[in-house]
Amino acid sequence: MPHIRVRGMAFEDLEYISEPLIKAVSQYLNLPASHFTLEYQATSYLAAGGASAAYPFFDVLWFERTQEQKEEVARIITELVSPNIAPNTDVCVLFNTMQSDDYFYKKGTTS
Repeated sequence: MPHIRVRGMAFEDLEYISEPLIKAVSQYLNLPASHFTLEYQATSYLAAGGASAAYPFFDVLWFERTQEQKEEVARIITELVSPNIAPNTDVCVLFNTMQSDDYFYKKGTTS
């Protein structure tokens, strides 16, 4: 944990920034890089009239963090993504806080 789901950008672009992204966030949070997972989600966006251009959307699932940590991780993500997307394209970073009783691991237990 953290687990980061990504959609709205090309797989190759995400793959290109995956190592520096995990390295930067893990160093900032003082966590081993091996604690992170990065998931690519192939997604099609639709708007009125049909297919629509996507924008990068990062869904960060993690344990409780401070507002300062959220802001810095969002900055790190945006800084690494922006050079790889069209100018003036938004980057969305959404944080989902996991509580210890909200997930199960090790054969269906919380410990």
